[in-house]
Amino acid sequence: MIKSTQFPQIAEPWVWKADDITKRDDWIYWLGKADIQKIEAAVISVKKREIKLEDVEKPDFSLPGMEKKFSQMREDLANGLGFFLIKGMPVNQFNQEDLEIALWGIGTHLGVGVSQSFRGDRLGHVMDMSHTGDVRRSYRSPRPLRMHADPVDVVGLLCHKKAKKGGLSLIASSMAVYNSIREEKPNYLPTLFEGFRYRSTEEPPSGDPIVTPHKVPVYGTVDNRQVCFFNGPPIERWIKTNEGPGDPETIEAYEYFHETTAEEELVYKMDLEIGDIQFLNNRFVLHGRTAFEDYKGLDQKRHMLRLWLMIPEWTQLPPNMKQRTIHDRFGGGVPIVENDKG
Repeated sequence: MIKSTQFPQIAEPWVWKADDITKRDDWIYWLGKADIQKIEAAVISVKKREIKLEDVEKPDFSLPGMEKKFSQMREDLANGLGFFLIKGMPVNQFNQEDLEIALWGIGTHLGVGVSQSFRGDRLGHVMDMSHTGDVRRSYRSPRPLRMHADPVDVVGLLCHKKAKKGGLSLIASSMAVYNSIREEKPNYLPTLFEGFRYRSTEEPPSGDPIVTPHKVPVYGTVDNRQVCFFNGPPIERWIKTNEGPGDPETIEAYEYFHETTAEEELVYKMDLEIGDIQFLNNRFVLHGRTAFEDYKGLDQKRHMLRLWLMIPEWTQLPPNMKQRTIHDRFGGGVPIVENDKG
C-alpha cells in the first residue's frame, strides 16, 4: 500500500490555495502614467523602424526605468507565486496592431516569444471561432477549458474584450494539487509520476509521431524542484484508443487528478478586466476557463491576446516531460511547418 510519507509534502511560495491569493495583492502590478508613456513610445519606435513583430527583441522595446519592476515580475514567476497580473493598460488608446506590439514588447522583458501553431503564430488570438467552423483547438470555442499547462515556460494573456457573461480565468497551484492528492489518494502518485501518453488528432506535420513514444510524467524534477506538465485532451484521446492504458487504475489516476484541479478551495477565479495582462509559470500553475456567452456582434466578441514565452535562463524540462520532440526554439513552442493550415 502506498503511503503519503513516501512522497514529501511541498512547502514553497508557489504552493497556495485560492484563499491565500484572496488575502493578498502583491501579485498585482499597476502601470503608472509614466509606464504607459514609455510603452507607447516603444510601440511607436518599433513601427517607425518597421520591425516585424517576431523580430522585436528587448533592446528594440526599450522601457527605461521599468527594469526593477520587470526584475520583480521575473522573480514572482521563478520563485514566488508563479504568476502575476499587470493592470492599467489603456486598451482604448491602442489599435489592435499596437496592442500586439505592446504585449510582445513587454514579453521581451520576461523571456522569448515562441510559436503557438504549425503556421508559426507567435501571438495567438483566443476567441470563439465556432461561427467559422474552426474549433480544432478548444480555446476557439465558448466551452469551458479544463485545467492544463501549455508546452512553454510562461503564458501571457491580455484581455482586449470581455465576454457578455462568464469566461473567468481559473488558476491553481499544481503543487497544491499534488499535496492534496498526497493526503487523499497517495496510491495515484506513482501513476502520475510515470505519466500518460499523448495522442494528436492527426499525424503532426512536424514529423513527430501521432502518439508519444514515451509516457509524459505529470510530475517530475528540474534543478531539485518538483515541476508539473499536464494537458488533458491528448491524454483522453490516448485513453480512448486501442493504444490506451488498459488498466483501470491509470484511468482513475487521470480522472482523480482532473477532479482535484477543479476543487473550489484550490482554484482562484480571476475576472480579467479590459487591459489586464496575466502571466503564469506553466511549471507551477495550471490554468483553465469557465464557459462564456458572447455578444452577437463580431467586433464585440471576447478577445484575448496570448503570448507563449520560453525563459532561456531556466533549465529546460527533461525530454520525457515534453509532449513533442521537435519545438520552435529554446525547447518550447510548436515547430513551424511551411504551408501548414492548422
